[in-house]
Order: sequence, then structure tokens, then C-alpha cells
Amino acid sequence: ENIRIDAVVGSEILQCEGLVDQIYKIYISTVNKNVFGKQYLTLEFFQMLAESDFCRNLCFMCVRPRDSTGDILVAEDIFAGTFNIIKNRVFYGRYWGCLPGREIKNLHFETCYWTAIEYCIKNGLAKMEPGAGGGDYKWARGFDPALIHSAHYICHPGLRRAVQRFLDYETESNVEVSEFLLANSVVGSELTKSSISKMKKVQAHARVDLKDGKRKDTEMPDVMDADTNKD
Repeated sequence: ENIRIDAVVGSEILQCEGLVDQIYKIYISTVNKNVFGKQYLTLEFFQMLAESDFCRNLCFMCVRPRDSTGDILVAEDIFAGTFNIIKNRVFYGRYWGCLPGREIKNLHFETCYWTAIEYCIKNGLAKMEPGAGGGDYKWARGFDPALIHSAHYICHPGLRRAVQRFLDYETESNVEVSEFLLANSVVGSELTKSSISKMKKVQAHARVDLKDGKRKDTEMPDVMDADTNKD
């Protein structure tokens, strides 16, 4: 499609005038396109990050026409891209966007996955986190599932019991799907068996019966150690 994708990282971001503002426009375009879109970040947030010491952790994947300005990056030429963070040799992606009327088939996957994976390999990064959700299409592209935890307290006992029952059902379903995907991993990670074992512990815990809105067993198995998310 006669395009090029440049990875602009750290201090390089500040060397391109207007780049931060352009990436924000690209981010907000996705929010505006989707009826379910919700704006979490502001232009001021983008600018503060770029001006802070955290800028060294930022990575913008910038899409522009191949015949635009060669190796010289001009912010106005960028019509799509992603906002990513790199820290401790881990690539965290991503907020994706493409300006209205500039959509190209498969550009989303090329920018968010193929180019990002290539960048990680080329720069010797330890891991790429492609973002939450997505289902099995991420698995088909080499990303094995990893369970994560969040903690919430619900004051109303009736609502708490209802939510807990649903979470028990959802946890069991998620574990079963994750076990299947890991067992059939296209990557074949050495940590696959360990991950499946940890997931079985979560599944067993999810089956504990409820009594008076509380679990009989209140301790979660230790499945979120330092190795859990390496798959």
C-alpha cells in the first residue's frame, strides 16, 4: 500500500515538532469512530508524558506514505499509529488509531502486531504485552493467554453474592479456554505446563461453594508470581 511505519522512541519524540499532538489526534479518532468509545486520556496528558522523564519509555508507531519525506519524519504526514510503553524490556501495547478516510485493509494488524513484534525481536525485548481482551485472534498470532487478577469490594451483600457467582462461572470458563489455547500453543513455550498447572489451581478455587456471601476458602492460590505472565 506504499506506506512505511516508523518506531519513534524516547527523546526522538521531542525532535519531531507536533508529533505528540498528531498521535493524540490519531488516538481520539478511534474514540470518536466507535459508539462504545470512551476517552480516557487528554491532550494535556500526552504532552505531560512527553515533557516528563517518562518520555524515555514511550514508543510511537507512526504510519505515513512511503513517498512523503523519506527518513525525515513530519508530524502532518502521519495518519495512523499506536501509543505504546516500553519498560524493563517489556513492550506494552497499545492505543491504536487511524484518521478518518485514511483506513487501509489490515493496517491495524500490521501496525499493532507485525511491526511491534518485529521491533521487539530486533531490540532484544523480553516480552510483548498486546493488551487485554481480544480472544483467540491474538492467540493465533502467537500471544498465549495469561490470567490476571483485580480486587474489588462490593458493599451490598446481595449484589456481592450475585457478582461472586458470576465470577465463579466466568473464571471456570476462562480457565478452560486458556488451558485449551495453551495446550495448543503455536509458540510452544516452556512455561506452558506451569501455566496450565496454575490455572487448574484457580479453577479449583472457583468451585469452592459460597456460604453467606463469603467463600469457605478465602485465600487465592499463588498464581500471580513473577513468572506467570511470561507466556
